[in-house]
Amino acid sequence: MNKSVASWALYDVANTVFNLAVVGLFLPLSINARHGTTDSDLGFPIAVSMVVVLVISPFLGALTDQLKGRIRTFTLLNITAAISILLIGLSGNLRISLFFFSMSFVCVYLAELLYNAMLAQASTTENRGKIGGIAIGLGFIGSLAVVLVALQYGGDNPNYSSAFIGITCVFVLTALPMTVFFVDNRTSPVGRKNQQILSSTLVQIKLTRDHFKQCPRLLMFFVARYFYMIAVTTSSTFAVLYGLKTIGFSENQIELVLLVGIIVAIPSATLWGHIVDKIGPASTLKWNLMGWVIILTGSVSIPWANLSNEFWWPLGAMTGFCFGGLWVADRPLLIKLSPSKIGEMFGIYGAVSRLAFLTGSLIWPLIAVTLGLGQPAAVVFLVCCSLIGLGIMIVWVAPEDHRTIVS
Repeated sequence: MNKSVASWALYDVANTVFNLAVVGLFLPLSINARHGTTDSDLGFPIAVSMVVVLVISPFLGALTDQLKGRIRTFTLLNITAAISILLIGLSGNLRISLFFFSMSFVCVYLAELLYNAMLAQASTTENRGKIGGIAIGLGFIGSLAVVLVALQYGGDNPNYSSAFIGITCVFVLTALPMTVFFVDNRTSPVGRKNQQILSSTLVQIKLTRDHFKQCPRLLMFFVARYFYMIAVTTSSTFAVLYGLKTIGFSENQIELVLLVGIIVAIPSATLWGHIVDKIGPASTLKWNLMGWVIILTGSVSIPWANLSNEFWWPLGAMTGFCFGGLWVADRPLLIKLSPSKIGEMFGIYGAVSRLAFLTGSLIWPLIAVTLGLGQPAAVVFLVCCSLIGLGIMIVWVAPEDHRTIVS
């Protein structure tokens, strides 16, 4: 593994640590620790941030197809994200903290768009699943360290400020190698002015409709991704609050469940990578989505069927098993469905994910808080979304692989 590939894989630590430590753990815990807060205090800032990402993503993806160097834009986004993460912890005001959270959220998710597109340079058709699996496995190792540290935050007044400082340090150390070592070996026309680059970008975006007509399965993949990402991103974001308020676990128990999930996820990510290389990304993704349907159905069954909350433990382990496999499978599937226009397609890939996140971030508090139906009802909505995504994958995206699911 050369330095370029190693640095690409290492960045998954920065990305995963942000999503777990900031979005999934310490920000929800800090919100929950304040009096008078609800799920909407987490959901609505994410929704606003997603609108920004949703608007920018397709244009940024197409623009970077026209530029030779994605790394400079990638680096600028990561610098802004690191500063914003640091300021989340240094601010004592909830609104200011949420503003800096939104800043970091936008930058990390736009950087992730470029990062995903660079998988095409970091791997080959033969090892794409393996490289993606290694990257996600490394990301979970970083997450393991985060949870182990989080277990030290006990008592009545946990110091979340120092946690955000530590997250910033990890983010910088694991994002920096890509800036230094990654080699983007794409070629682009030489000597073009900014106006020509912008014009080419706009032309490329206009031609996207024709591209979808030539690749109809690609469009249906994005539709499927919209629905299954509603389920995955929303459940991941509100899992801590669900565990605290509905399952009835303590903060320490929640962190231990995350620890179990991450321990399972580390080898599982590599296993999913081998499965992708063996049976293909489409079949792998369908198996993975079946796992998410089971996880979400089990989560809502605990309160509604009066099951023991101890079932949250195996569900946490199963979540860890399935989590990394989603990205290990669907990124190679996108490259397979659209070997050209990689940057733009990953821009749409990112925009679809953000639109899904936006949808879930709005509908969860709408169902659970505004309509007063509670968190379990919101999980039922996520179960429906995961089933729709799986159905579209089976019927329209890869119908020829249906036998691998039902046999």
